[in-house]
Amino acid sequence: MLKKKIIASLIVLGSLLTFFVGTTLAYFISASKPLVNTFTVGQIQLELTETTGTDYALVPGTTVDKDPKITVKSGSEACWLFVQLKKANGVDDYVSYQMSDGWTALGDGVYYRSVAKTQEDAAYTVLKDNQITIKDTITEEKMSLITSMPKLTVYAYAVQSDNVATAAEAWTIMQANLQE
Repeated sequence: MLKKKIIASLIVLGSLLTFFVGTTLAYFISASKPLVNTFTVGQIQLELTETTGTDYALVPGTTVDKDPKITVKSGSEACWLFVQLKKANGVDDYVSYQMSDGWTALGDGVYYRSVAKTQEDAAYTVLKDNQITIKDTITEEKMSLITSMPKLTVYAYAVQSDNVATAAEAWTIMQANLQE
């Protein structure tokens, strides 16, 4: 009878041991898989193009096609988009133009617009009607005084707009990066 009690006790002990081992194994088996977070670098890709050329004759009173265009490429982050028109050699004495709709003057030949994150290319014209006008007030005498030809140079820049509240703040960031 003692043997039966010992055998019964061993069976109960074995059952308990199996229960605890099984529960422990179930705990390890039910552990979750890791969740991997990958951080990528946001990007803004711009393309500045013009199809009408870069040399223009100063013929008083004429309107000339000039079509600089900035394209924010597909996949670019939301941004502050800037265009800067740098003038040299008295260009304002000879040429007039207007900015295309949607641009806001920031000062010193810099204009901006807010651009949403894009999944397709988004193109923005710079000059209204893609034209400039050669002033009709240019005289032959005034043209004879030209020592360096007037120039209008177009630049395009962008700064991600996340965590940058205003265009002025974004332009300050851009200028700091241009100086580096």
